[in-house]
Amino acid sequence: MEYNIFSILKRWKQEKAEYKRYKKRINALPRDYQIVMNEIENFLWTCASDHDSAMVMFKALQDLLEFFESNAQEGRDVLDVVGQDVGGFCDDLLHELQGQTWTGKRKEQLSENIRKKLGKGE
Repeated sequence: MEYNIFSILKRWKQEKAEYKRYKKRINALPRDYQIVMNEIENFLWTCASDHDSAMVMFKALQDLLEFFESNAQEGRDVLDVVGQDVGGFCDDLLHELQGQTWTGKRKEQLSENIRKKLGKGE
């Protein structure tokens, strides 16, 4: 695949603008929601290992933000929304994203390679 430096720079600029809009929306949430959203975001970003998985992660974070905005508007407590085990909530999110992230794809490839080598593959 051939890359044009100008198209890459343009894409980065667009992504940066989109991220700024996303952060502005977080800052508009009630304080408790902001705290939980920022902590979840920090946790999830550690699991994004390349640009593609980062974009998958960002889409998931945008969906989560929309979910938070809706629940905040209804006046629900943030811990009633995510549960007391926020780490478990994050694990569930990661499990849902696993097949779409670099790590998830590598895990699938690892299992497939082992099954084939053991003669138990498809």
